Amino acid sequence: KFATSEDIRDTTIYEILKDAGYTPILINLPTTWPPKLKNDITITSLLTQGDEWIYPAGLKDEFPELKNYRLTPDENLRVTSRREEYITDLSKHMDEQMAAVKKIYKNKPWDFFFFLFSHSDWISHLAYTELFEEHEERARSIFEKIDIYLKWFQDNLPEDANLVIISDHGFKAYKKIFYFNRWLEQEGYIATNQEGDSFRQAATRRAKEQDKIQSEKTRINIGTGLFTVLDKLPPLKKAAQWTYHNVIKKYIPVHIKVNVGIDFTKTKVCFPKGSYITNGYINKDWVFKNGIVSKEEYPKLVEELVTKIKALRDSEGNPVVANVYTRKEVYGDNAPDQAPDIFFELADYWLVGHFHSSNLFDTNEENKHHKMGIFLGTGPDFEEDATVKGMQMQDMMPTLLHLMDLGIPEDCDGKVIREIFKESSKPRTEDPKSAPASRKTAQKNAEKEAIKNALGNIKI
Repeated sequence: KFATSEDIRDTTIYEILKDAGYTPILINLPTTWPPKLKNDITITSLLTQGDEWIYPAGLKDEFPELKNYRLTPDENLRVTSRREEYITDLSKHMDEQMAAVKKIYKNKPWDFFFFLFSHSDWISHLAYTELFEEHEERARSIFEKIDIYLKWFQDNLPEDANLVIISDHGFKAYKKIFYFNRWLEQEGYIATNQEGDSFRQAATRRAKEQDKIQSEKTRINIGTGLFTVLDKLPPLKKAAQWTYHNVIKKYIPVHIKVNVGIDFTKTKVCFPKGSYITNGYINKDWVFKNGIVSKEEYPKLVEELVTKIKALRDSEGNPVVANVYTRKEVYGDNAPDQAPDIFFELADYWLVGHFHSSNLFDTNEENKHHKMGIFLGTGPDFEEDATVKGMQMQDMMPTLLHLMDLGIPEDCDGKVIREIFKESSKPRTEDPKSAPASRKTAQKNAEKEAIKNALGNIKI
């Protein structure tokens, strides 16, 4: 399922700010639905699972611009591959969102204002190859418009405020794909069926719109036998793929569904079938309803998977993945049981979870996430023309808390990057402050232990 704010185990940066007396405004921040700050301005993201995304509700009456605020562009244009119309709507969607954002920014008090431009992500998924290789003007126009709005933020920045621009990932054009679940099936880790999946993803706003579009089409179910035939006839496969993407999706009201599902009662390891995820889950019996891997089996299975996946090679001897990490290596000893169990650092292959091929390897153009993002900071506290290498995503929270003169929870990952600040500035000259651990599960466990100890002292 998609994560919601209720799945966040740690205290968020905006909760820490609120507790310290600051006023945060959050617009389009993922995993903020349902809002944790009931009385503060929160406009949730495309992961919203409901029909309301503007909080408090009275904000729509105060700012008429919010009546045109959509969470996503027209999904029908994307699903039906109407590329030029989709780019036009992307631009319109950005203007609609920014009309409301500007009014709130200028007319509501805030100490911490967050807004996510999703449009750079959406256009990159659509056209990163053309952007990177051809500098295509239509796709480039989305980034140019974002630049104009970033300049507006900079021009309207309060004198004592800093502007921080962060991306949590970059993009890469992958030319090769690897059917990871097919490999897991061949290795005996996954059992499939011909009935399709028995579960559905969470009903986010975007998923609801997609379902509505698909429900209006005639559904055609196909089995894996067709892919076996096509894989043996590459010219026919190429023609079929072109026809599907350029004719069927655009003009014919049919929804083609592949009748291959995962039988979780017989599956040990699964790679999510979603498009943008690069990790794997072990079907743990103490976590999942149909889990079949015990705590005793777990360590050996993890070690076995890491060894096998690192050894995966294509016909030319190239590795399928650059590296493999365990949950402990990524999250440490206190990772939630629901967290993924293995993580992949990608090489030249994009990993695919669906079963739309009988082969393991294939060629296809996939514009997907890459691990390298950006950090830009400007304002009275930031050093000018400074370049700092080696910053990581987990450094953002402690660095921002330090910038706002707040203590950093002792269980917070990352470190303060002080060299980005001016030599004479307070964030550069003063050492970071510490604060108690923020993880709510740790606090609850400590409370339970205290209660247990206290009960142990009671004599009847």
